[in-house]
Amino acid sequence: MHTVAAPARGARFRALLVLTLAMLAGMVARTLLSPVQELAKADLGLSDNQIGLIQGMALALPVAALAVPIGRLVDRHRRAPLLLVLSVLWIGGTVLSGLAWNFASLFAGRMLVGLGAAGAVPAILSLTADLSTPERRGRAVMTMVIGQVVGMSAAFAAGGVLVGMLTPAGGQAGWLGLTAWRATVLLVAALLLLPTLLLLRLAEPVRQERTVDALPNLGPALAELWRLRRLVAPLMVGMITVNMGDAAASVWAVPVLTRSFGLQPAEFGGWMGLLLLVSGAGGTLLGGLLADWGHRRNPNGGILWGALLGGGLSVPAAFFALAPTVPAFALLLALLMGGGAVVAVGAASAVTLLVPNHLRGLCIGLMGALGVFVSLGLAPSIVSLLSQLMGGEGYLAAALTVVGVVSSLVGTGAFWLARRAARPRAS
Repeated sequence: MHTVAAPARGARFRALLVLTLAMLAGMVARTLLSPVQELAKADLGLSDNQIGLIQGMALALPVAALAVPIGRLVDRHRRAPLLLVLSVLWIGGTVLSGLAWNFASLFAGRMLVGLGAAGAVPAILSLTADLSTPERRGRAVMTMVIGQVVGMSAAFAAGGVLVGMLTPAGGQAGWLGLTAWRATVLLVAALLLLPTLLLLRLAEPVRQERTVDALPNLGPALAELWRLRRLVAPLMVGMITVNMGDAAASVWAVPVLTRSFGLQPAEFGGWMGLLLLVSGAGGTLLGGLLADWGHRRNPNGGILWGALLGGGLSVPAAFFALAPTVPAFALLLALLMGGGAVVAVGAASAVTLLVPNHLRGLCIGLMGALGVFVSLGLAPSIVSLLSQLMGGEGYLAAALTVVGVVSSLVGTGAFWLARRAARPRAS
């Protein structure tokens, strides 16, 4: 890995492809436990509240603590080596998760996964911005989000298929004496080595749109970011709250399917993976096109039109957990994930365009810290605790709906405020 002059078009394409695969691998690691979590819960004797902590707070805590330092590293140092280190962390965390023997060990494994996967996002987005022109940045970011979408869908599809294949028949011992969910997690961890090896040859691109010769220290950088608070604050709130509904759905959709409709991973893994792929890729494509189109039509906030649309669609879609049939459940869940993908592209594109280059890593790091802690760290536990307040685990679907509707409404309003405050930055 070395710093080079502005790469040629073919080199840029190859670098973006490697970054997309890295984004995909990180999302696979983060999502992999979801399709098998009911099996892991039974195997380890866990409660819904413990699953909520493992799938939420364990992923959020290390990112909340280290997102700002990682963001500063992204702004001040070479990003390609940092991304390689983070990819090693999510692989190690996946292995530990597959070998976990109790709540604490599984929690520790998920912490490593969370730090690697979420910590890589600012590095990947910063590299992506420097490998694309401002006019094509929405589509470049869209490609990265597609990597996340494919990773999530692949985790569900592979998880369901592998669990079905590796489930012992007739009381026979499982693969290498492991239960099916453990064997699935460890096999996928081995496959995640392939994208990591590609990062060894990733070159560091020249930074674009530098507005200062020397990067400010953390205090002045935070002060400069504070001066942009009318834009940055509602943008953060919008991303965080809309993501709360998506994060809660990604954790609790499987238990709702299992408890309300009696489906097992081998029965829903394939079609849910396809659903997440189609809705996520479709929402991502729409988000990227809307970001570029909106910016061309109105440089003062038009890039956020897609985020407004995605947040609005998420409100009715949040009722998926109360759907009376599996097809209705699938349709509304697809709408929710599609709306979330539109929001992700629109908001991330807005940051790369409206925030100065020397503050992007810090801004994305702060958004990642707060976003992961609230949307991923707290939302799953809020759902499980709310269901207990309502009367027990039987009220999981109702609690999931309440969290999704309220968070989507708040997020849509926040994006409206961010759009009004948006102004383009000089390139």
